Amino acid sequence: MERSHGRGEVTAQPQKVVVKAIVVDLGGVLFAEGSSEAADVLSRRYGYDKNVVLGVFHSPESIALRKGLISDEEFWCWAQRGLPERYDARTIQQAWYDGYLLDQDVLKLIRRLKSRYKLLVFSGNIKSRVDYLDGKYDFRKYFDQEIYSFEHGLNKPDKAFVDVMLEKAGCRPDEIVYIDDQISSTAPAQALGVNTVIYRRGEIQKLRESLSRLGVELHSH
Repeated sequence: MERSHGRGEVTAQPQKVVVKAIVVDLGGVLFAEGSSEAADVLSRRYGYDKNVVLGVFHSPESIALRKGLISDEEFWCWAQRGLPERYDARTIQQAWYDGYLLDQDVLKLIRRLKSRYKLLVFSGNIKSRVDYLDGKYDFRKYFDQEIYSFEHGLNKPDKAFVDVMLEKAGCRPDEIVYIDDQISSTAPAQALGVNTVIYRRGEIQKLRESLSRLGVELHSH
């Protein structure tokens, strides 16, 4: 629809944006935020100090692992050397992987969206853990594209990592909805014009309402 202003100029009315792609974070959205879950379990089961465990998960070496700059073996050998004597790095590793519990509500939502939208994973993650989770939950089949930090040497909140997301999505930023659990992760995408939604575990109705407001169709025709 065009509107004339009476002096010869014509301006186009803004078009309603149609969402074409949904981008989903793994840890904190499709899965529980595994680091906190693991620290809790290790504290209860073995008496490990949560701060020591989280120190391993949030270390610069962990960031290097997520970026694919060091191997799993290098990371866990480094972790073992720095841990208190009775702590076992492999026990911590297993708890870390098992801490990523599938959010069934989010999975149901993704299955509903799959026929209508291009679905992408966008995750700062570790290859061995992604493989482990797919073996356990068979989640990768729901996604058209997967963008992992370890494949690109980048991690959230790097703007360059968001650029990879935009390229893989293959549509304009305003045609994308990106769901994450961290505002710091969504900020660079939002600055580039991507629609962003923050999800808190258990707040599936709030997520559905946010998606509906952005024009995402959630119901079958």
